[in-house]
Amino acid sequence: MTQTVRELAFQAIQNILNDNAYSNLKINEILSNEEISSIDKPLFTELVYGTIKRKLTLDFYLKPFIKTKVKGWVRQLLWMSLYQYIYLNKVPNHAIINEAVDIAKRRGGPHNGNIVNGILRTIFRSDLPSIDTIKNEKQRMSIQYSVPKWIIEHWITHHGIEQTHKIANAFLEQTANTVRVNTSRISPEKMVVRLKDEGYEVEIDNIIPYCLHLKGKPVVESLAFKEGLISIQDKSSMFVGYFMDVKPNDEILDTCSAPGGKACHMAELLSPNGHVDATDVHKHKIGLIKENIRKLQLKNITTFDHDATTPYKGMYDKILVDAPCSGLGVLRHKPEIKYVQSQQSINDLVELQLEILDNVKGNLKPGGTLIYSTCTIEQLENENVIYTFLKRNKDFEFEPITHPITGEQVKTLQILPQDFDSDGFFITKIKRKES
Repeated sequence: MTQTVRELAFQAIQNILNDNAYSNLKINEILSNEEISSIDKPLFTELVYGTIKRKLTLDFYLKPFIKTKVKGWVRQLLWMSLYQYIYLNKVPNHAIINEAVDIAKRRGGPHNGNIVNGILRTIFRSDLPSIDTIKNEKQRMSIQYSVPKWIIEHWITHHGIEQTHKIANAFLEQTANTVRVNTSRISPEKMVVRLKDEGYEVEIDNIIPYCLHLKGKPVVESLAFKEGLISIQDKSSMFVGYFMDVKPNDEILDTCSAPGGKACHMAELLSPNGHVDATDVHKHKIGLIKENIRKLQLKNITTFDHDATTPYKGMYDKILVDAPCSGLGVLRHKPEIKYVQSQQSINDLVELQLEILDNVKGNLKPGGTLIYSTCTIEQLENENVIYTFLKRNKDFEFEPITHPITGEQVKTLQILPQDFDSDGFFITKIKRKES
């Protein structure tokens, strides 16, 4: 029997919360493999992302209405139902109840259907609890934005309370759709014309000339995407290749490359000259990089599996360490990350990040440039790591970059999600001294 859009959304939510699936990958997998109408695709995505993003908030609203112990999957189904009730104005209450009860009956029999029916009907004729009644400010913010309290505390420490409100709220919103033009094959201007012919609304970014902002049908349905003329990439991520400032004939190493977006970006900018070595510790992920290379038709990039904490051969003009990190800057695409990270996991990542930098430093030519980047806004993984490295290695120094908002020369760039309606990202450039 064909599953309804809500059944598929509930399936995805369970896979993400219970089986450690990445939300963006699971959503794309189901959209690609299941028969979902074009009308229902946005609802499917909204239900999955919305429920995961607001899990703590939804559980706060649900808690007073749970009088006896319920199964974990029943609670998750109720979260999804509550999300529709609170945040989706166009969904009638009877539709929410009927669909939830049907799912519960098929999953756990009539008894669970009755439980879901009773709880939802009680909620719909009652007042929801008020978040404003939470006296502790940090706890209140945690529930309001569905972010674990320890992360809220970190953000307040490093960014201040006003910025923390803006950061947390930005992560609940949808990010802009941006693509990177494959400049080795087509100009941004010609790409704009092609995409408009396909029915998209297109704007060229005001900072990165090959970054396009799109509105319209999903990018994956575009001919230009299928032909490898554009790649889906967040604007913040594009800043890495943009600030690398590649020169003709540069030899570049990307140490933690999979799935290869930044390596391919640099190869596009180099083409037809220069070369990129794209490496990753996970052998099975090398195939993802190779698939990107094939699709984009790049000839100046080589892939091989390699542990970035072990010695490399050869010397490079430029090195990218896009380090393994907590991912707390990409919560719009992978909101589940905020529920699984911990202070200890971040401490462990800091040690790994420093180990990679210490390993690759000897492979950078004198006068060469190394970019250290992460997709997190955790200061421990960002400023603390690079300043610790420079303190230990006096033959390296900052190579200032131009702040894309202020125009000032800065040593480190922390992009917050509200800055460009993009991911949170950290970028810094360091240079190996000539002598």
